[in-house]
Amino acid sequence: MYRTVKYELLSLEAWLATRKRPNHALLSKIIAETARIRAALLLGAITLTDELHVQRYIRTHHYGIIQLLNAGWNKSQTQKEVTNALVQLQTNIEEEFHCLLDPQSDLSYLHRQQVINQCNKTIEQLHKAFAMATITEALQAAVTCCLREVQLGQGITYHQQKFIQTYISEIHQQLTSPDQLNEDGWSKFLITAECNTDTIFDYWRNRITKQLNKVELPTEKRKYLTDLHREIQFLQAKHSLRFHPHAMSLRNQLLIFIEGELAYIEKSLQHRGTAIVNDAPEENFRLRTEFSVSQLACFVKALVDTRIIVNPNVSELLRFLAHTTVTKRAEVISFDSLRAKYYNIESGTREAIRQTLQNLTKNISSL
Repeated sequence: MYRTVKYELLSLEAWLATRKRPNHALLSKIIAETARIRAALLLGAITLTDELHVQRYIRTHHYGIIQLLNAGWNKSQTQKEVTNALVQLQTNIEEEFHCLLDPQSDLSYLHRQQVINQCNKTIEQLHKAFAMATITEALQAAVTCCLREVQLGQGITYHQQKFIQTYISEIHQQLTSPDQLNEDGWSKFLITAECNTDTIFDYWRNRITKQLNKVELPTEKRKYLTDLHREIQFLQAKHSLRFHPHAMSLRNQLLIFIEGELAYIEKSLQHRGTAIVNDAPEENFRLRTEFSVSQLACFVKALVDTRIIVNPNVSELLRFLAHTTVTKRAEVISFDSLRAKYYNIESGTREAIRQTLQNLTKNISSL
């Protein structure tokens, strides 16, 4: 028959329930009892054959020890030895049965304070580093948001503790890389560090939006988003831990956001292309003007010389005008004729264009 397991913390709970400082004899019993409990848990885990029962057995005792630590005993030298014995027992359980523990259970008050102190120290180090680098306030808030969320939370889970310890270690590595102490380096760091918080996603979304607002052409927006999408795709997480374990990774959130922006731009480009096709002039459309051929040549030369028209190839420009323009006296303009008149402006033509431009100036003034 299999041995029956039991709850092993009853003696400890009874001894410590009085909240009185234990004498040396009781202290020795408590320390011996913690050693016995450790051995009993190891034997109990072997005795139980069902994995679910083993998990429940270990978690129950783990939770019980945390509650004893949270009870808040007096801080005398003798009592510190009791706390140390309980901490050692807790540490033994976490080392022996780390796969069976609940990652969402809260740390003891003692260990919570240790994590908070680590967060405080790291935030101070980051502020010093950021003061010497060109890092925006928005990015500074994003880098420290995980630390502050844990720091200000009502409780800290074992998952959060593990993530924060890993995150702090990676921050120290980042701080030792001078080439990464910039906006771009820290922004990418947040992706590889699996900081999937709303604050960091909002930072990245605003960063992308601001960059898109600097670009006017949809094709340029599309190129920026395509390049960024490819760049983020190649960023690999440094570990399997995420700040929010059940939420999507920051990398995948950003890829989905960028794909949505790209889809919107593609749709607008298609709509724009359809509109251009629908609004395109007929193939035999011609620009009609009251200029003569010589006046057209003079007017175009004035626009080219003042760099209002900046086409570098004048011959191509004149050939285009010859094929698409109709003057008051010629339905068809000869390219050779237009070209000859462009390089040989007569005084009468020059005066006619000057009068036209004066009239144009008056019209503009009255608009």
